[in-house]
Amino acid sequence: MDECGSYSAVMPASRPIIALLVALIALESVLFTVESSLSVSTIRVGVLLGFLFGFPTLLVGGLVFIHQHWIVMATVMYSTIALALDLATIVQEASQTSIRPLILALTMGSSLLNFLIMIFGGRCALTFRPVERPPGSPHPNLQFPSSS
Repeated sequence: MDECGSYSAVMPASRPIIALLVALIALESVLFTVESSLSVSTIRVGVLLGFLFGFPTLLVGGLVFIHQHWIVMATVMYSTIALALDLATIVQEASQTSIRPLILALTMGSSLLNFLIMIFGGRCALTFRPVERPPGSPHPNLQFPSSS
């Protein structure tokens, strides 16, 4: 298949996205260990771990192994939701009487990474042009049977 337009062309364009996702996972792990002193229920911790680490890891695996265009869009959707959550966390942290600068800085870094993932992922998704055309349907039989 051609390198510039087939499904394998998603891979070179998605390398920055993969690097940003890996950096985001690392940053979120540091943020999670800093905030791990908070008491949260087991279900909430499971959902949080799945969203912070599980889903981005699946996206990285999908970008590396599957090479499909829709995974880039799923990455953009994930980073949009994560950016909204980061901005809410920044507002909540900044409105407290005792601001924790490390938490605030790490959350701002996570916001920046999510924003960059949205930018690079959106550019990758919008510039993707497959060379192959989908198989066409068979031509209809336009000959009418002769009436006798």
